[in-house]
Amino acid sequence: MKSRKFNKFLMFLLLPLALVAGCAQQGSVDGIDAQSVDDGLLPRKTGLDSVSAAYAFDLGGAKVFLEPVNIEYRKRYHSIGSPLRDKDYELEDKDLARLQELMGETLAEAFLAPRRSELVENRADADYVLQLDLKRFALAAPLDPSAWITRVYADNSADGTLVGELKDSEGNPVMRFSDRREIGDNLGAFGTMNRYERFNRVTFWSDMKIDMRRAFSSLDKSLR
Repeated sequence: MKSRKFNKFLMFLLLPLALVAGCAQQGSVDGIDAQSVDDGLLPRKTGLDSVSAAYAFDLGGAKVFLEPVNIEYRKRYHSIGSPLRDKDYELEDKDLARLQELMGETLAEAFLAPRRSELVENRADADYVLQLDLKRFALAAPLDPSAWITRVYADNSADGTLVGELKDSEGNPVMRFSDRREIGDNLGAFGTMNRYERFNRVTFWSDMKIDMRRAFSSLDKSLR
């Protein structure tokens, strides 16, 4: 009898903890993070990993300034004797400029245009400011061939997490999103095995354009 009463008492104590854990897990699934909750951003149903935005958020007819894209490279572990170093896997200044242009083009095409919004070159003219980051970004191989390696085959061009934060003219966050992406993922015919293809500068930029367009198209659908 005492054992049965003790078990009921134990269940009474553990039930609130289980409910809290369940809510925390559901919050993680829905893409809710503590920072977004503090800022009053609400989760949206999305094909991305997470999207949250202000209540009744409307970007219609707005002018948006795109900050320089930040890249956080993933640490690489090279085999002993490899002639390649970390900097060989990083984008050069000319590539960073091209990445900025590509991000702006795909964002404007897939996300801003459906809202009759546009990018502006002058931050002072903008209604909103968008910061895009590529976190834990890793190229499949150096973009330019070297004397040691002339051909590389890979199952994708790069991988990383695309993160974005949109703020209004007063600096208040109104939207956040995040998505882990395998850029240029080459799946086999039946989707069970990856297909290796030749990696070079041309394929990398083609894959980046396709993947960024897909990401911003998904973001567009999330906020309709």
